[in-house]
Amino acid sequence: MVVGAGQLALYAPLASAATVPSASLVQTVAGTAGWWDASQPGGLIGPGNTPLTAWNVAGSALLDQSGNGQNLLPFCAQSTAAAPQGAAHVSGLLGGAGFPATGSGLLQPALDPATGWHVSGSAASAASAWTWYLVWSRPNWRQNSGVDTQPITLLSIGSQPVLQVDSAGGTGRLVLFPGANQVVVSASMTRRHTHSIVIRYSPSAGADLWLDGVRAATSVHWSPASQTGSVLLLHDGTANGAAQCWLHETAEWTRSLSDTDVAAVIGYAGRWVCGSRKGIYLLFNGQSNAINYALNDGAAALLAQGVAYYVGALACNVLATTASVAPYTMQSGHGIYATSSGYPGSFVQNPGDGSNPSTWSLGADGLALQQAVAALPAEDLDDVCAIVWPWNETDSLRAYSEYSTFKAAALRFLSLVRAMLGDTNNRIPLVWWNAIPYGTADGITMHRQVVQSIAADTTQRVVIGNVQTSDSNSRGSSWNPATGIATGGDSSHRDGADNQRFAMLASPIIGQALIAGGYADSITALPGSLPKTGGPVISHVYRQSNTTLVVTIVHDAGNDLKVPLQAAAGAGFAVMDGGSPGNDGTIVSAISCQRIDATHLLITLQTSLQNVSGACQLYYPYGPAQIGRGNAVTDNFSAVVQPTGWNIGTDLGTNWVLDCPLSATFSGITLSDTAT
Repeated sequence: MVVGAGQLALYAPLASAATVPSASLVQTVAGTAGWWDASQPGGLIGPGNTPLTAWNVAGSALLDQSGNGQNLLPFCAQSTAAAPQGAAHVSGLLGGAGFPATGSGLLQPALDPATGWHVSGSAASAASAWTWYLVWSRPNWRQNSGVDTQPITLLSIGSQPVLQVDSAGGTGRLVLFPGANQVVVSASMTRRHTHSIVIRYSPSAGADLWLDGVRAATSVHWSPASQTGSVLLLHDGTANGAAQCWLHETAEWTRSLSDTDVAAVIGYAGRWVCGSRKGIYLLFNGQSNAINYALNDGAAALLAQGVAYYVGALACNVLATTASVAPYTMQSGHGIYATSSGYPGSFVQNPGDGSNPSTWSLGADGLALQQAVAALPAEDLDDVCAIVWPWNETDSLRAYSEYSTFKAAALRFLSLVRAMLGDTNNRIPLVWWNAIPYGTADGITMHRQVVQSIAADTTQRVVIGNVQTSDSNSRGSSWNPATGIATGGDSSHRDGADNQRFAMLASPIIGQALIAGGYADSITALPGSLPKTGGPVISHVYRQSNTTLVVTIVHDAGNDLKVPLQAAAGAGFAVMDGGSPGNDGTIVSAISCQRIDATHLLITLQTSLQNVSGACQLYYPYGPAQIGRGNAVTDNFSAVVQPTGWNIGTDLGTNWVLDCPLSATFSGITLSDTAT
């Protein structure tokens, strides 16, 4: 259903390839010798040999859920194996287990090149009948292994590879019994993928293989030099022989299953979303606060992780660099173009001839960004799905009269960035934030109104990722969480804890935008209970008296209001009594904010208003006023029960359980003399 401007609308969520089995695997096919399922945290066991209860926690082994006590153990040909961890939403709402690794320059998620899995008690060999079932996901080509171009081994028995997949140096093949008599069962294996295989083998009949439920090989004979030995999964037995994949589920039978049993396994395996998979790449522009956000505070990586979680993507990476010379994507102190007050900026170059900004070309900063984008490998460039601007500082020092010029320049730069990315129809969303508390009152109001105006034009596909950023502290300040009062610090820059919180709050908003733009991976629709705009908004302000206002709130994902700490003292609320942006009237601050009910607040002002209601506007906050961390009115989103599979506290960590702040105003809200 076409709604215009190249946008698509769905009357219902896209169908998923996954199905929900009616029974467990051991109930589906009898006689399972071993069954290991990493779809939920409890598939991994931890201290005390007990199942884990949360993802991203180090375990020791995958629990054998067949009841035969044969746990799947980490395998490493070097001295020490890495500890396995589970990750949520690797294939739809189901997770996987792997061995996360760290290192500079690695695409995320990076997995250990040395560690895989082994089943020492397996009796599988070339001389015995057996069946193996395996579901895995590969997020990236091999990396940091020293043998990155060589194939990955999915299954080996007695040091002999049974099944391999080409890595970056291959041609996308899935190869059964690699060697002189190998059989290529698929030539379309992609860089990122999730697949399921069933291999049924007997010495007399050979091997039959099913790939994602489709028979891909029949009666393939195997004559390895070694007949017996340990079974390895996602490892070839050499020093850096790990496949660097997530293991989802695997099982063994010590017999050649019947066609009926194989069909039952294939039906059960429909729970997994299989096929080619996606990664997300976020491109960051901005100045010093963006640099802190992306490079110093880890907020960009958190944002990518959160967005990948919401769209079910298999990989998540960011392009965010700064330097004194090109290439770079961010530059400290630089606006989109230079300010009249002397601050530089040449992402687009103002020639100073009064020309329309829609004709401006890239300046030195823009050309540096162009070099950084051009340096991306083509396959990574294809992953770039969002442009992120945690950015407004020196642009918020402009005069209010610069509104039209700044808006046109921002749109021009956005169009040039999209052109660098090969986006000719505004498909890639721009994620901007409601300005941080920095700049002049007129400048920050101008900036906020420009962002609001551009976001209102749906053809531009601009998303406001954070609707409130003034609820943050100066960088390095001393904050008392009992009072919400912060002292000291660098007021020009936001604190690291706030940048991380901004990233977590923005993740579902960007996830919604990417799904709407066709960038979903294994998750094609988000629950209606998740935030859609980022927080509750003020919809109406009733002037109850000259000193009291009743503010009506429309909720996003919460259903109640909280007035914590300094919010109760009216922090952030102010009325412009007469005047207008660029010609400000008297600013009257609030001294009290009380919850009336789930959708109404009572605001008490410091002094009486003098002008008629039509000449008064409520701001939250006004200009660069800082509300401070913990001092904003919020909803109660953290208490809203989420559907199965969407417990983000279990999935990503308790820090992700947040209430959404009351949205900052982009423009003042005119007071009303009527209650509704």
